[in-house]
Order: sequence, then C-alpha cells, then structure tokens
Amino acid sequence: MRSVKSIQWAYYLVLFLFWLATALPPALSILLYQARGITLFEIGLAMAVYSATIVLLELPTGGLADAVGRKRVTLLAYSIMAVTGILHLFTFTLPLLLVGWALYGVSRALASGALEAWFVDALQTADPDIDLQPALAKAGTVSLLALGIGTLAGSAIPQLFTGLPADGTAVLTPLAMPIFISLILKLLLLVVVMTAVHEQRPSGTDDSWRGGFRQVPLILQDAFQLSRRNSTILLLLSTTAAAGLAMVALETFWQPRFAALLGGAAENSLYFGVLLAASFGLGMVGNMAATPLSRWLRQRYALVAALAQGLFGLSLLILAGQTAVPLAALFFWLTYFNMGLINSPHATLINREIPAARRSAMLSVQSLAGYAGAMIGSVLLGYLAEQQSISAAWMVAGLVVVVSSGLYIQIDRRQQAHSYEAANTFSEIG
Repeated sequence: MRSVKSIQWAYYLVLFLFWLATALPPALSILLYQARGITLFEIGLAMAVYSATIVLLELPTGGLADAVGRKRVTLLAYSIMAVTGILHLFTFTLPLLLVGWALYGVSRALASGALEAWFVDALQTADPDIDLQPALAKAGTVSLLALGIGTLAGSAIPQLFTGLPADGTAVLTPLAMPIFISLILKLLLLVVVMTAVHEQRPSGTDDSWRGGFRQVPLILQDAFQLSRRNSTILLLLSTTAAAGLAMVALETFWQPRFAALLGGAAENSLYFGVLLAASFGLGMVGNMAATPLSRWLRQRYALVAALAQGLFGLSLLILAGQTAVPLAALFFWLTYFNMGLINSPHATLINREIPAARRSAMLSVQSLAGYAGAMIGSVLLGYLAEQQSISAAWMVAGLVVVVSSGLYIQIDRRQQAHSYEAANTFSEIG
C-alpha cells in the first residue's frame, strides 16, 4: 500500500503540469487566431462548441470514470488533449478550429473529477481516518500556482522566439510557441500519470470499455438519486451554482470595468497583467489560510465555507461601488482570496457525502451545477450589465452569494445537531 505522502506528491505533480500546460496558450491565442485570418465571430463559435461539448459529456464521462477506472479515463483525456494541441498548431481555417475545440471539450469533460476521485479514494485507503481538507487545500494552492506561472510565462514566451516567421505565415511562429511548449508538457503529463498514479480496482468488476459504457446509465441514475435524496448534497450543489453565477460575472466584466476606471485598456495593459497575476496569488493565500482557520473552528468546515462565501459576496458588493482603482483592485483580489478559502472546506464536505463507487459521477454533477449557475449568470447578468451597468450586475451577483452562505450555515447546524445527538447516545450507552 502506498503512503499518504507519495499519493499527495503524485497528485500535486500531475495537477501542476496540467494547469501549467492549460494556462500557457490562452494569454495570446486569440491574437494568433486573428493573425491566421480567423474572425472573432468564428472564435466565439468555437468557444460555444467547446462549452456545449463539456455540458453534454460532463455526466456521462464522470460515470465512465467510475466504471472503467479513473486512471484510464484520465489517460484518455490527456491523450485527446495532446491531440488538440497538435490541431491548434495547424489551425488556419474554421473547420479545423471547430474540430480542435470540440475535442478539447471532450478531453476536459473526461478529465473533470476523475483524478480528484482517485486522489480522495487513494488517501482514504491509505488512511481511513485522514482529514481531507489540508490535502485538498494544498491541491488548490498547487493549481493556482501553476495557473499564475503559466499565465505570465505564456505572455512572455513569444518574446524569446522573435526570429521565427511572422505570425499567420507558418505553423511555428512567436505566438504559436506557447501552444507548442504546452503540447510538450501534455506529453510529459501522460508519462507522469502512467508511472506515478496507481489505482486499485475492486476485484470482480468488468473494467472493459464496452462494459464500462453499458454501466454509465445505471451510474448516472444512482448519482441523480443520491443528489435528490441527500439534502446536504442538494444544499452544496446550490452553493456551487451560486458561486458559478458570481464567478462568471466577475470574470466577464472585470476587464471592461477596470478599463473604464483606468481610462483605457491598451494604454494600461501592464495593470491588467498585474491584477490577474495577483488574483491567482491571493487565491493561493486563501487556500493556505483555510487549513489554520478550519483548525481554529474545530473542523467545522460548513462554518468555514459559510464565512468565506459570505465574505466573497460582500467583497463583490463593495467592489461594485468602487470608483478608485486602488480600492477596486483590493476588493477584486479579496474576492479571489475568499474563493480560495471556500474551495477545500466545500470539497471536504461534498466528498464526505459521496460513496467511493460514485465519486467521479457525483463530482461531475457538482461541475454541472457550476456550469448551470454560470450559464444563468451569463444571460441574466449580461443583460443587466448592458441595460444598467456592470456595478448593478455585480451587486446582484454579490447578493446571491451572500444569501447562499446561509445554506452552509444550515449544513453546519445539521452537523452540530447530529454530533450532539451522537454524543448523548454514547453517554447513555456508557
């Protein structure tokens, strides 16, 4: 049996490589596509195909991971992701762009929740009494660190290859190099997963792909029934949807809002880079702060999440009213700090409620709840921002998140009542 430390190191290494490879291309990929003659409308169409693919496949792929094994599905996901990297390098036309982003959506859906499910089950197998929160907090910190490094590196890499052909004239150009380096990292990622991730499947299970696909409908039915019957899971899914709504409002509108405050985007591009990089840093700090705060509150993770969710919403509400750049930046960063603070307590709560055999499927259900909140927020808050203002959209999103913090308080009250009843029963037996 592997030790807890070796399981953690394997997972954190995979997470770092995955998010580093993911973060390298986006900083300048739109500029690369435009240099190759692809219009913004065509790029938007590709993003829509990508999002729709994830939404359609999120649940079936989660069920497939439970059926045939989390490692096997992760390897399939990363293999397809590497193929998409090759396609992106050679994309000069709309059809190839659509195919590449559709396949990327398939790979992200396959990867969603699979390795996290392996990680949680492996930890609990190595130590049945393990407290998941510190391990999940470290995972969040590693992910944000990789995102921050990847974002900064992706914008700097083209400057190292100015001797390559001009963008739009060849496959390997300065703006294409982040995609090329990301492809190398994805190939390395495959090797790391094959060698460092070890999964023990229950004996007597049908691990064939054909058998796995046959099991998917039953697994999804079980996941939906569990979501419906377990009131704690329903409350957690609701908080996830609320956070998804607020997150899409923040990520969609922060650039135009700060451009208005700064008096233009092109003239102040450095400020945007600093704002985004610092937000990842504050998210890391929030992840790290969750562990000592949880200890101080005696592992009442629902109470920690309620506090963080309430502060997240409050930060967004205050951000909506700021007209000075320094204060706006401060509360923008605080929203990311509080999102980081929420992550591991929330993940600990939901993993406690999920049976190991359905963990991937249930984590996919949670992802779908986040997508649902984001889609609702994109439509309703986008309309509000257009008709009223970005501040109005952020105020509504902040109120939704503040109200949703009450759902965590409800979970905490239930858990405290259950603990009190269990303690009384034990004392009566004694």
